[in-house]
Formats: sequence, C-alpha cells, structure tokens
Amino acid sequence: MEFEAEAVAKLNEKEMNTISIEYKIEMSKVRGVVENATKILEIKKTFGSLERYLWGFVNHKPISTNYKLGHKIPVKTSKSESISKDMIRRGFRFVGPTVIHSFMQAAGLTNDHLITCYRHTPCTLLTTNL
Repeated sequence: MEFEAEAVAKLNEKEMNTISIEYKIEMSKVRGVVENATKILEIKKTFGSLERYLWGFVNHKPISTNYKLGHKIPVKTSKSESISKDMIRRGFRFVGPTVIHSFMQAAGLTNDHLITCYRHTPCTLLTTNL
C-alpha cells in the first residue's frame, strides 16, 4: 500500500486476516498497523501532516550529537520518551521510546552518527542550513 495511511486505515477484518496468514504476521501486529494508520489520519487533521507533528517535538530542527564511541549512543532519550508518551496518549500502538528513537535516527530527527563517521558532518550541516 506504499505506506499510504489512508489505504491502510481502510483494511477490513478479512483483509487483515489475509495479510496475517500470507506474511505470517501476528494478527495483533496487523491490527496495530491499521489502528496506527487511523491515528496518523487524526494527526494529519490536527497538525496538517505527520511530519509537522513529529518535527514539532524537535522545534523543526534535527538534534545533532557528538558521540565518539558507538556504545555511548543511547537506545532511547528523554525526547523519544516524550514523543512515545504523546503517541500512546493519542492511541498509537507499538511506539515505545526505543522504537521512536530508532525512527528519529532513520528519519533524520536526530543525528547520532559517530563524529568519525563520514555522514556526521554532512548531517550536522543540515541543522545549520534550515
């Protein structure tokens, strides 16, 4: 469904069951994805977009860190805990602080590249060019 929340939110019980069986995914997780899609639509109505909602937690500017060692990079932060709590309050499922922190890294909300990584400086420069 190409990550289209509108399409995913419309899945009915039979379609969810087919997905669960075909892809061997627990039905509770399939339901969670469909329920989360519905919550994304609510976020879009309230904030205009999921992007605007999420970036609002970091004042629309990526967090840049300066880690020297990989074992120092946290699996969750106070910011990911705040976002997680808000999403859970809004009815999202499977959005714990560790999952949210991983999402923040993948989406560029936080730059946790080691300072020795070739991507650290370019990602840091993104924060100054906004």
